[in-house]
Amino acid sequence: MKDDPEYREKILSVLQRDLTSSFAPLEASLLIRVGATLKDYRGDSWSGFNNDTEFNARSKNSYYKKTSVKKDSQKELLEEYLEDRAQVKKYQQEMLNEKIVKREQERGRLLQLWSNEKLLAKASNAYETNVMTKVVTDRVFPLDE
Repeated sequence: MKDDPEYREKILSVLQRDLTSSFAPLEASLLIRVGATLKDYRGDSWSGFNNDTEFNARSKNSYYKKTSVKKDSQKELLEEYLEDRAQVKKYQQEMLNEKIVKREQERGRLLQLWSNEKLLAKASNAYETNVMTKVVTDRVFPLDE
């Protein structure tokens, strides 16, 4: 509607009329609602005494107040969600780090076992070779003779 020049001209003239009229006291609050048609135009005014409380009473259930409250609650929910998500990520990272440390410890233990088995096998081979060499040399060169 604001793009329609005829509607715009009518609303501006009505606004000028109401804002420059002298029927309201000097200390008054004025609330003007402009709608989609000229029939939706409405102006309310009240005296300046206790105007804050009256304005708050009139605007308590206004669209903008409801929207503002809704946005605030959505913002709080989003912040809580992001905090919870950050905590979950932190916990998951801690679990992953712990799992990595355990795997590294197990890998080290297995490498140590494998190394020990390898050393044991070398020692066993060396012993068997030594024993076999001694048996062969004892047969070839008996000590009793």
